[in-house]
Order: sequence, then structure tokens, then C-alpha cells
Amino acid sequence: MRECTCECAYERANVKVGEFDRLLCSRGYLVSAPSVFRAGLKGVVSVTIFNPVKETKVQVQLVTKGVVVAHGQGSVFDKETVTLKVPPGVSGQAHLKVWGNRYLTDDGYIFHNFTTVTIDSKGSSVFIQTDKPVYKPKQKVLINVFTVTPDLRPTNQKVEAYIV
Repeated sequence: MRECTCECAYERANVKVGEFDRLLCSRGYLVSAPSVFRAGLKGVVSVTIFNPVKETKVQVQLVTKGVVVAHGQGSVFDKETVTLKVPPGVSGQAHLKVWGNRYLTDDGYIFHNFTTVTIDSKGSSVFIQTDKPVYKPKQKVLINVFTVTPDLRPTNQKVEAYIV
């Protein structure tokens, strides 16, 4: 996520802030998320609440073209992760929205933030391995070709390769 801001429930409600409440308002949060999510896989967003007083209900959404394509939620006291299952077939730019305790009546810390992320529908990767790091002219080159899914599990996908 980009810059995160602190928003205190007392300040939002225009309630006079006492010394103890002022200390509570000095709290903050950190949301850490990948800039690229993979379609068909789980994505993990890490949320940390600094100086928590109560548990905070956190919700995370991935939104593309105004439609929520993935949603996750959890309760955070200190630090926790929230998992999103990104559906297959989704790709392109998306808004990652994260908020905690949407309503003033909820206990805990209130915050909200969003950033733009990419959803990649890449299906597999190809790794090519050779038997030596350097070859001399006219030496025989031995290679192994591995195809793997985005979560690095082997796949039996056929690959057409041209050696030039």
C-alpha cells in the first residue's frame, strides 16, 4: 500500500479528546501487499495495528471495473494476514481496498486505504537449465526444460521450443 494515514474515531466524531484518548489517537497501521496478484491463486495481505487497544475487524477487496472480484476478512489485534482467493480468468489493473472497523460503533481502530495493483493471469513459466555455464565452439549443449505453474509446482504442459 502507499502512504497510510491515522484516523481516530474521536476525531471523526468531533468528541473532545482527553489526555488518555490523545494517546490512543497516536496509533497507526501498516498494510503490506504484493503489487501483483495471480489469477486462480491465493493472495496474502499483511495488516499491522500499532499500539492496539482492541481487536480490529479488517476487510480487504480486489475491485476491477467496479466489480468486487475477491474479498477477505479477519480480526487483527497486533498483526495478522488476510487471504484473498483471486478467481481464474481475471487480469489487468485492480483497486486493492483495505479498511478496518467501518463504523464508529465498532471497537478497535478505524482506517481505510486503497492502491492500484495488477492481476496477472500468467498460466505457467518455463525454466531452461544447461549442463555447463560456458561452452566452447562446436561443443554439444545439453538442456533440461521445466514448466511450472505460478505457485512453482511442476506441470505437464507441452512447450514448443526453437533453438537458434
